[in-house]
Amino acid sequence: MATSQEGAISGFNPEAERVLGAERVRGGSLFESLHPDHRDAVASAWAKMSEGEDWNALCQMRDADGLYRSFSLHARRAAGRSEIYVTIVPTPGVSSGRLAVPPAEDLALLPPIAPERVLRAILDSLDLSAYVIDQEGTYLLHDGKGCRTGGNEPGTLIGQNLFELYKDVTDGVAAIRRALEGEFINSTNDALDILWESWFVPIRNKEGETTHMLGLTLAKRDMRKAMLELRTKMELIERQEEVIRNLETPVIQVWEKVLTLPMMGVVDSRRVARVMDDLLSAVVRTSARFAILDLTGVDMVDTMTASHLFSLIRAIRLLGAEGIVTGIRPTVAQTMVTLGLDLSSLTTCANLREGLRLCIRRMVDETRVRRDEQPQ
Repeated sequence: MATSQEGAISGFNPEAERVLGAERVRGGSLFESLHPDHRDAVASAWAKMSEGEDWNALCQMRDADGLYRSFSLHARRAAGRSEIYVTIVPTPGVSSGRLAVPPAEDLALLPPIAPERVLRAILDSLDLSAYVIDQEGTYLLHDGKGCRTGGNEPGTLIGQNLFELYKDVTDGVAAIRRALEGEFINSTNDALDILWESWFVPIRNKEGETTHMLGLTLAKRDMRKAMLELRTKMELIERQEEVIRNLETPVIQVWEKVLTLPMMGVVDSRRVARVMDDLLSAVVRTSARFAILDLTGVDMVDTMTASHLFSLIRAIRLLGAEGIVTGIRPTVAQTMVTLGLDLSSLTTCANLREGLRLCIRRMVDETRVRRDEQPQ
């Protein structure tokens, strides 16, 4: 068959007349025989076709009985001429750019379990796009509600090259090339504030060679929203935990060069490790002379925790300060004794007031000694 760039049929063979009908090929237009979903894509390809260029696609056309059937179109513009030569081959059982070949009024005549009706319902109801490309990456099928979500009307990419359109999406293109080599691929990516899940399915011929690829991409709007909400909640929880940690281990400067760390509740190894970091940093930052560890609000510690507390006191001394423990409860004292540690080096006071009084008295004594040592 030969047509003009406007689709007017200027030549045909008897087979075309038999399959498509005399009234359609004799002085008719190729575009008028196409399914409405495919007319714009084919007309656009005809208008853009340059000399010697080929174009291939699966399309729906009305046959001699007036019913839509699947055809494979191969078009080529003749060199030095305006005509476009078209080869039309029936493809029974193969759909075109839209999986549900017939229009809505014809679909209603099919049984509810007909594949065309099932596929049409899936593609029109779910946020799913389905597409088929050949080994060169040319779209032969492009359909589904998900196409609009991605910014394209169904069928508009037929004849275009996927690798050229999405050359900047390197990971996705690499996965599609692997599928065209025969590998089934399942992947997810985040774009347009939507989470997309894709399946790339190799299509093989009778010899088992991969000739095409079926792509299915599902837009998971709710999943993306749920992920964002979960991320927001996790960030809030982290901020709340930070506040709680600061409240659990408040290092307070109660006097010049005197720090106190009141502890309450359960004291485990994890909490003591955090206490050590916070308190030692405060000792260095304030050049503290004394650090009071007040255990008045602690009812119980395990043997591991008690050992960490002794380590904390030793670490304070290494920084040039003195660690004082106040408010030890009887149960805590029993645990410390059972450890068999040398308690003679541990300075303790009955409560925080006595501990602060001890610090002030020692600082006064140190000041008096320094003054007495100065030459008169």
